[in-house]
Amino acid sequence: MKKVFLIDDEKVIRQGIASSIEWQKEGFIYCGDAQDGELALPLIEKHQPDIVITDIKMPFMDGLQLSRVLRENMPWIKIIILSGHDEFEYAQEAVRIQVSEYCLKPLDSADLLSILHKVSLQIDEELKAKQQLNELKNQALKHVSISQNNFLQELCEGIHTAADAIKLASQLKLELASSHYYLLIIEWVRKNIDLTNWIQENYSCLTYNRNENESIYIMKGNSKQQLENESKAIREKLLLESGSLIFGFGKIKNRIQGIAESFEEATTMKNHSAPIDSGITMKNPTLIGNINSDLHLINRNELIFFLKYGQSDRLADFCKKYSSYLESTAILTPFIIYYFIMDFTITVLQYVKEQDSPSSKIIEEISLIEMKAGSINEYSEILEYMESVLHLYLQYRNQTNSKFSSIIQQVKDYVEEQYSDSSLSLQLIAKKVNVSASYLSHMFSQETGETLIEYLTKTRIERAKELLKTTNDKTFEIAHKVGYSDSHYFCHSFKKMTGMTTKQFRLHDVMMS
Repeated sequence: MKKVFLIDDEKVIRQGIASSIEWQKEGFIYCGDAQDGELALPLIEKHQPDIVITDIKMPFMDGLQLSRVLRENMPWIKIIILSGHDEFEYAQEAVRIQVSEYCLKPLDSADLLSILHKVSLQIDEELKAKQQLNELKNQALKHVSISQNNFLQELCEGIHTAADAIKLASQLKLELASSHYYLLIIEWVRKNIDLTNWIQENYSCLTYNRNENESIYIMKGNSKQQLENESKAIREKLLLESGSLIFGFGKIKNRIQGIAESFEEATTMKNHSAPIDSGITMKNPTLIGNINSDLHLINRNELIFFLKYGQSDRLADFCKKYSSYLESTAILTPFIIYYFIMDFTITVLQYVKEQDSPSSKIIEEISLIEMKAGSINEYSEILEYMESVLHLYLQYRNQTNSKFSSIIQQVKDYVEEQYSDSSLSLQLIAKKVNVSASYLSHMFSQETGETLIEYLTKTRIERAKELLKTTNDKTFEIAHKVGYSDSHYFCHSFKKMTGMTTKQFRLHDVMMS
């Protein structure tokens, strides 16, 4: 039996096709479906279908992009494109990619079944030819210009699109496709070969060394729960090695392009851990053993959360809660006090330094307060010290937030001016306001509650609605004016946001006026 996989961003279409054919009776197995090309790829890799049926217009990775990836990396798969667009350039591109069938919607189940049997027959007839094609491809792939280390580093830096990443990974014979990912970074104080081998032998991952002291692991798994369980086990193993390494974990992501974001998160976590693990811990590891390391790890995360979102009226309560285990410690030794103060201060300073263009003044002022640490002997003095540092930081954060608001306004103004430019992107806007793309993306989402791309799309659709109300321009003309080079995708976005086609919107506007 031939296995069939379906991709379409409309759930009702997927359900309709799945239920309209008696698959096993007709000699097929319906092995799964997905809503876009990128989500489909790891499932296709898992189920190894013989035939893929795909729509053309989908978000993230459309049908033609998916077809290129499949044709390049899994040439034995037959591709059937179902298109709502009777336009020459789509059919021409499909022919160039060598899809098996290009059909126009709507297509009834009898016609689709006839096409499936035709393609099934092609698979049987072309088996020997495909084996020869695979041999030729394997020979060609021996000549690879990019190294594995360079590719994985570029992947973590977010340089490659999902389609390009999968293509390059295939050329390098790396198994990249997966349902979920997260990043693990280990900086070695003393290299542990056994631990490195343990990670690689027990977990699915791709790894490279950024330098002689730092290893990067792209961890892969079939589900978020699986990776959560695995990361917990790895974390416990790493904590046993404290003193010989420092590490950071990124959050679990379900897309290839989330790898770069997880990499940044892992880097941030490692940087927050670095001053404590590589400094004081090394000096007296036996005394540190008296302090609950798991509690410290959790507390540092709580401190970072307060630095991000805490308010002045909760400052005293937070300080008391954060340091509460010291109040109940039977022997509050000078070393334990000093360890806690250094942990707290370095975490705050590290967080400040990671902000965009941090002020040297706030760093200097916190460092001046830090000079008092050596004279602290009582729990009440610890609270006073913490409150002084945090009060200083909250003042700085409130001043900085006004700068964030200024950047957000610059971004919105620039989008208002340039929304008609179809090449407008996160990278271009970030360059205009002189910040990194990842930083702008995070800041914009945090400040506005929506992504920058969502804001850009909303702006374009609002302008399109104005043009539909006030002009007699055709749909493709309006699409071009608001920054869409593809009128079909504009129509898809317009209907998704408004619930109406452009024609229905115009008619509705006439009836309401």
